[in-house]
Amino acid sequence: MRARVLLVDDDVRATRLLARMLREDGFDIEVALDGATAIARIARDALDILVVDFQLPHADGLVIAQYARSRRPDVPVLFVTGYPEIVERKKPLLFPHPIVLAKPVAYEALSSALRDAETALAARVSLPQEPT
Repeated sequence: MRARVLLVDDDVRATRLLARMLREDGFDIEVALDGATAIARIARDALDILVVDFQLPHADGLVIAQYARSRRPDVPVLFVTGYPEIVERKKPLLFPHPIVLAKPVAYEALSSALRDAETALAARVSLPQEPT
């Protein structure tokens, strides 16, 4: 089973192109073009990985990541942003810390980070549960 990835960015053309490329590589991608839509999507259904820009209309990426983590504390968060230095300073607000990739992002770097996140999720799911 592939991880469900929510890709959030307000650059419509770039986001659609990136989503298409990721789908062609086997990722299960859903797109949101602003913060409000992303939060509504997260509230409606579980997601496995969040890929989010920092500066967005209606809610910034940090707010979206915090909301996603309030629903699922271990959700991997990848910031793809033109403001990596700002996100790096705000990393302590999210734990586990997000991965930060600077725009323009190399597709290979994003794809690799997503595969790593999927692998980590699969390892967590396959761990035996401790008896209560």
